[in-house]
Amino acid sequence: MKRASSIGAGWRGLVQVFLLGLIFVSILPLYNVVAASFKSTDEFVVNPFFPPLAPTLENYVYAAVGARLLHYAVNSLILVPLGVVLYLVVCVSAGYAFGKMRFRLRLPLFLVVLFLLIFPQLLLATQIYRLISLMHLANTAAGVVLSWGAYFSPFGTYIMTTYFAAMPYELVEAARMDGASHPRILVQVMTPLAAPMVATLGIIGFQSMWNELPFSLLILQDQGSRTLTLGIAMARGEYGVRVPILSAAVVIGMVVPLVFFLVFQRRITLGATAGALKG
Repeated sequence: MKRASSIGAGWRGLVQVFLLGLIFVSILPLYNVVAASFKSTDEFVVNPFFPPLAPTLENYVYAAVGARLLHYAVNSLILVPLGVVLYLVVCVSAGYAFGKMRFRLRLPLFLVVLFLLIFPQLLLATQIYRLISLMHLANTAAGVVLSWGAYFSPFGTYIMTTYFAAMPYELVEAARMDGASHPRILVQVMTPLAAPMVATLGIIGFQSMWNELPFSLLILQDQGSRTLTLGIAMARGEYGVRVPILSAAVVIGMVVPLVFFLVFQRRITLGATAGALKG
């Protein structure tokens, strides 16, 4: 018994060392970016890996003002919430229709939604851009918001369909007996019960749209209408920015989604726990 326990302890030690190695490898790129953002160009040349000896904020000032990232961040803070609202409306409505309503061609249409999940973004980008151009929405906020909704909605629709399908159908029948229509059932009954999943999809959609590049690159051709991610991608080619400035731009770009995730992750956990206790 002692030998078996010693072997088990040895394996546990190896697993812990392996996991610590994965954590180190995962954190190392983030550390390099943050550390480089506080270094001058001269210090980065002689000290590319260790913490900065003379921290400076000049890189952040240049990235925010000189490279116009502050302006692009405002654009993202306007466009992304609009895209998330459209995304949630489509996903929740379509998920309820596929999960709880019975109509002709329901299964074939749902299979089409699943089929759209397999296409990579770069393959669809040019076709969506052609549709946006035909609707005369190129270089407009409506064009990029619609493209985000069109590309990301199949995934959210699939998630909400499975979530609504797992709910008891008696909820819908009881509401229908009380004279409620399907839109009213969706808004007043099903959506509140699915609030944790809707919040989760909101976070996923926010982060996906915040980091989205191909659609923004094709549709938002005017420099003043760029999103923050597009501005960071174009900064090096237009302004010839160095690594410390580019690192500062990357840190600026990840602050908002990181804070958004940390804040709303706790609310999702609390909401799911409260729902389980009530049930």
